[in-house]
Amino acid sequence: MSNRDLIIFVTLSFMWSLSFIFYRVGVPEFGSLAFASLRVVFAGLVMLVFVLLSPKNRQGVRENWKVLALVGLFSAAIPFVLFSFSARSINAGVLAVLNASVPMMSGFIASTFFKDKLSRKQILGLVIGVIGVIILMSESLFGGQGAESGSGLLPMGYALLACVGYALGANITRNYLFNVSPVAITAGSLIIASVIMLPIALYEFPYGKSISLNAWVSVICIGVFSTAIALIFMNQLIKSIGPMRATSITLVIPIFAIIFGYLLLGEALDTPAIIGSMVILFGTYLSLELSFKKMLKS
Repeated sequence: MSNRDLIIFVTLSFMWSLSFIFYRVGVPEFGSLAFASLRVVFAGLVMLVFVLLSPKNRQGVRENWKVLALVGLFSAAIPFVLFSFSARSINAGVLAVLNASVPMMSGFIASTFFKDKLSRKQILGLVIGVIGVIILMSESLFGGQGAESGSGLLPMGYALLACVGYALGANITRNYLFNVSPVAITAGSLIIASVIMLPIALYEFPYGKSISLNAWVSVICIGVFSTAIALIFMNQLIKSIGPMRATSITLVIPIFAIIFGYLLLGEALDTPAIIGSMVILFGTYLSLELSFKKMLKS
């Protein structure tokens, strides 16, 4: 992994960790389907500008629209709806932890269906990362406040199904869109997804209900920054380092969620959070096959 990829990796972790905060703010006021649909529509409008300004991007979308439609469904429309339903009863931290199952699913799909073999070091890193996630989630799993605020197997099941969509979309992108630019991939998939979701947004919008400024800011920010711009970065990572290593970003997101909770919401930094974060960082280091010596030399 180059230093450029590493910077994108960390930046993307920051941007996506905020999306779980946006869910918790916006979903209660807009409703699950309306919030998820508006997220896709705002992201699609942003990417429409990229397509209109670039003939190369328009050509890439035209030539690959069928595959881009699948990516839009699996990487955007379906997961966003499922996560919106989960956000009604699961707190942001637990959502971020559940989202950390993506690299394991991506690695399984890549090795099973696309013959993308993982090294022992990568497998070990993923296993260690999952152990770190379990440590982070220990209070929710074995009792405590997290169990009360994040209880419910069905909402957790929605979130895990969303993760399957992310993993499948990443593998489709790597294997069938390798000659398409990250911007064209993001633009095509989100524009097609937004066309599908626009009728739902119009139908499910809570007309007559007063929507707060915070909720509007949340849905716009999650659409523009945590979706459109973030997916450009993500598609660049997938093409550069592969779907399994790229999706291992979800192992780091819970750490940012904990930091934001501490700084912005005044939540305590308990021992499981600190230990789990350190374990996750080590597992991510192994799964990405990073080298401090190479990073210092470059």
